[in-house]
Parts: sequence; C-alpha cells; structure tokens
Amino acid sequence: MEGYHSPSEEQAAKLMQGNLDAPVAALNLFWFNERAQYQPEDPEFGTPAADVSGREAYATYAAEAGSKIAAIGGHVAFSATVDQVMIGPDNLNCDIAAIMVFPTRSAFMQMMTAPEFQVSSRHRKAALANHVMLHLDGTPFTAAVE
Repeated sequence: MEGYHSPSEEQAAKLMQGNLDAPVAALNLFWFNERAQYQPEDPEFGTPAADVSGREAYATYAAEAGSKIAAIGGHVAFSATVDQVMIGPDNLNCDIAAIMVFPTRSAFMQMMTAPEFQVSSRHRKAALANHVMLHLDGTPFTAAVE
C-alpha cells in the first residue's frame, strides 16, 4: 500500500466545502514504522532523539498535540490495537485504529493549519509508515459527550 501522511489538495479542498459548523469525527488507521523516520529538516534528525521506535515517536506526538487538540474542543473517543482484518483487503491490517472527535469541521481545520500543530506533526510523520483518515459525521460522538 502506498504511504500517506497528509491530505491531497483535492481532499483538503473538499474538506473546506462541508458545513463548517457541523461536528466531525475522524477514523484513523495507523501503521507504525519499526524505527522513526525523522527527516533532515527535523531537529531530531541525526541525533540520539531520532533513535526511537515509530510507536515512541507517535507517543511524543500525542503528548504534544493532545493539549492542542483539547484546546479546540477535540478529543480521542476511541483508540485500540487492531487484531486483524476480518472483512476486506489484508493491506488494511494496521497497527492501531482511533476515532478523534472535533466539535466542528472549522475546529478540525484550525488544528490542521495551526503552526504549533504543524511543528508537532513531524513526530507523527516520523512515526508512521502510513496513515489513512476517514471523516465521519461527528453528531453521534458529540451527542454522547453533551
């Protein structure tokens, strides 16, 4: 499977066409690199800080980004290790599946474009061999929280 880490221009444009006030949930499928793959522009590159597993790099991302996500009203509704693909192609056998919930599409877009979030995203990109994100109607998730 081709590795993905960021939305395409078409996907980003479609995101902006939706109802900006509607809640959105994101089903994330994560495949971890065995070892983190920091890039030359990352401060960790070539240092002992880069010599970590993909899971460890992702934990750094989660710690940094978690407070930024919470500040805009987002939260992780669910996260678990994937046991197996029961129905579907075997290349969907990811390491972890998680659902993140945002109060509005606008809040999700705010997070994605915030410079401080972009700085933290280097850990996510180093951690993951692949990342698939599916947007869901967030209403059932936000109604359960209220």
